[in-house]
Amino acid sequence: MKRMITALALLAALVVSAGLHPSAAGANTRGQLTMAEMITENSTYIPEATLLNSGCGSACDFKDPATFRVYYNTCTGCYYHCVDDADDKRTIMDAVASIILRYSERCRTAWAKTTYSNVSYIKAESRYLNGTHRATVTEYVGNYTVMMDDADLQARACVQPSGPYSLTCTGWY
Repeated sequence: MKRMITALALLAALVVSAGLHPSAAGANTRGQLTMAEMITENSTYIPEATLLNSGCGSACDFKDPATFRVYYNTCTGCYYHCVDDADDKRTIMDAVASIILRYSERCRTAWAKTTYSNVSYIKAESRYLNGTHRATVTEYVGNYTVMMDDADLQARACVQPSGPYSLTCTGWY
């Protein structure tokens, strides 16, 4: 037992003398994150200047705007959710259809949202400025789709109400 304690003490002294700290593999004591902690399935790191100039780009494609974290610094609380600054850019609301194109200025992303529960599906479409199709998302969380990059692109939102109704789409934004 005494040998084990001596060996542990020797190991601890070696770690300290080598300049290693138990937190070196993860967040340090000042709340800094490692790149591996920031770039996960549900988060990414975008330098603040890049985020301000061009949004999060394809790193935000097909992610949930309410839960996906966009870190702009290495501190634990330095992130945005794209939904945080989202605005309604195009809206159609009538007795049959409700579809909203949501847009995050900071992330430069777009997604579709409906306020109706009786829909067959909702989707968001993305195209290049020349009109060529880029992507379509139909995966949705609750009443909205996942988001797509919209920097220097256009997007629109569509809904298919349940029943004998046709597809209804917003204008492009």
